[in-house]
Amino acid sequence: MNSLIPQQNSPERVTTLAFAPGTDFATAVALRRMATANGTTPFYLLAPEIAALLHYMPDRRHHFLFSTLWNTGARIGEACSLTPESFVIDGPRPFVKILSEKVRSRRGRPPKDAVRMVPLTDPAYVRQVEVWLASERPRRRELLWQVTDETMRNWLKAAVARAADDGVHFSVPVTPHTFRHSYIMHLLYHRQPLKVIQALAGHKDARSIEVYTRVFALDVASTLAVSFSGQGAEAAAVLKSLPPV
Repeated sequence: MNSLIPQQNSPERVTTLAFAPGTDFATAVALRRMATANGTTPFYLLAPEIAALLHYMPDRRHHFLFSTLWNTGARIGEACSLTPESFVIDGPRPFVKILSEKVRSRRGRPPKDAVRMVPLTDPAYVRQVEVWLASERPRRRELLWQVTDETMRNWLKAAVARAADDGVHFSVPVTPHTFRHSYIMHLLYHRQPLKVIQALAGHKDARSIEVYTRVFALDVASTLAVSFSGQGAEAAAVLKSLPPV
């Protein structure tokens, strides 16, 4: 009798990893492989891969940091500047205020356009923020992660190593910045306008976002079903019957 549960690594099991409307995980992985082959498209993880990676972060502090990178698209330097005051989660539309990394080191009040507002659209993450702030009780302007960039990178390396020990491997290099690329790609998979994504990611140049859209150009090209083969003998016979030009 056939099992109703897809077997491990079977196509049916892979297909159950849905993460965006009309998107097949196996196809998305194949498209990523093509798009990143020439080194111009940034490496990114898909939502199921991010979920798996976060699963291998048992430390709440580590998990909260990388969940924040994933849910906001923040650069690691920008995440280092986040405080409880950065989060506005008591209204119907929670968001986080992110200070641009490029002006973070300057003295004085930052210009208004240096702070971007990023909506927090995942209720599970908003709940994680609430629980963290309630349990840890940091001061309003206390940095949430008072550690070096290198320490954060080591946290991530440890999670990747734990995943590998458990038989879970990632086909692209994983760094803290991978979460930012993954955030942008996730928004694209959910069909958000490029201008919106550009604003949320804090890119001044639209070309910085357009580099990610090559993945979808490959997707469209693969569905055109354009054939370039033909019957050589039949074509030759037809050409022979034509008068010389």
